[in-house]
Amino acid sequence: MDFSSSGDVKAAIMRPAAAAAAAAGTSTLLRGWREFRRSGAPARFLCFQDGQWVDVTGEAVPQLRRAFQERRSMANASCGGKAYLFDFLRMVRIDGATGEETGLAWIDHRGGCFFPAPADCGGGRNKRKRDDAPAPEDEAESSSGVDERSGESPGVDAKKRKAWAGNAAARLEENDKYYQVVSKLFLSYGMAQRGAAITAVRKVAHGARTAAFQEQAQLLANARGAAAGTAKFAWYGASADDVAAVVDQGFVRNNATRLGARKHGDGVHLSPPQCPYTSAMLAKADRTGEAHIVLCRVLMGRPEAVPAGSSQSCPSSHSYDSAVDKPENPQWYVVWNKDMNTRILPEYVVSFKCSKLQQMQESSEATSKLKKRSPVVRDMFPTLLAEIEQIVPDKCNLLQESYNSFKMGQLKKDQFIRLLRSYVGDKVLTTVAKKLRGC
Repeated sequence: MDFSSSGDVKAAIMRPAAAAAAAAGTSTLLRGWREFRRSGAPARFLCFQDGQWVDVTGEAVPQLRRAFQERRSMANASCGGKAYLFDFLRMVRIDGATGEETGLAWIDHRGGCFFPAPADCGGGRNKRKRDDAPAPEDEAESSSGVDERSGESPGVDAKKRKAWAGNAAARLEENDKYYQVVSKLFLSYGMAQRGAAITAVRKVAHGARTAAFQEQAQLLANARGAAAGTAKFAWYGASADDVAAVVDQGFVRNNATRLGARKHGDGVHLSPPQCPYTSAMLAKADRTGEAHIVLCRVLMGRPEAVPAGSSQSCPSSHSYDSAVDKPENPQWYVVWNKDMNTRILPEYVVSFKCSKLQQMQESSEATSKLKKRSPVVRDMFPTLLAEIEQIVPDKCNLLQESYNSFKMGQLKKDQFIRLLRSYVGDKVLTTVAKKLRGC
């Protein structure tokens, strides 16, 4: 089932975008400064005119690019016979004759897209008075302290980060149609069989994020074609605190470290809608045993295949926007850090309990370490089988025969490991692996 192309399910989940909140004053300047600082040399400049983004053309383009590369925050240039002031920090174009402002955006040479807050895009926008209070989104943005280049967590107080359980994410009733659709999607692909039980489904409040996400979709469509701007649904798994931070203020770091050597680059890893289990394995239960997974919409643009264990942190060329583990039927979508707060839109938080989750995670980590040590795996198996025999002696004859087939090259390593796991069970394998590690 391709959830991203299923019209009835998509209609049930997608809601009309909320009106974008205003962003101005100090927070707007700080946001623009961060974008200006992390951007590469612009390949295209765009202005928001008549409800859409339009390319800046003519002699103004090289003038603006030169000013940007010289790290000047403003530049004068003429377009269509009119003189304009281009303000890179506030991300606006100002008409020299009328003073009218409109949104300014650009796409850099690496394919990164940079655009102003949604409320700042339209010409003749409403201007907020100096004594007006900032919008909630402004406060969250200016206080987050996140350096978008590093993806480091700002160390937000845990109680504040739990705000997703309140105003930032509204809990749905079990008879709500969105609750039913999302819970069915989560449980229909192996999670129910693994003993998972849903404790809550919450709808994430977007604020200005929806409009920013839609603008990214338009920019990708303009740069790559219509298909590149089409959103997919995907699951995001992480610790309870990281999920709360994503819902409350956006991504502050990626979850690649939880995959270790199995990561496909240094970026946010999400799994397709039919693979909730892979992301659930990255979820970490809190003290109550409750874990959380987020159903998101994601813009992949044009992805490239990145091998496991790679430390790649950005597109390898201007031709790509994101990454996958493999071109056909990918199990992982990877969004690079610089795009994680503009190309991923959290939709629903599924909270669940699964008594087998920790056991499955430990078994997966143990198996991953065995695979990682491939040069000495064959030498370890006799010891491993000897330890297994102490626990399940009745199963060792078949295992020894399979191991002999492996030594003779009749079985591949991953086939033998799968047989080992399925025959003796994850609990036994985890116990033996811990003993061999001295735990």
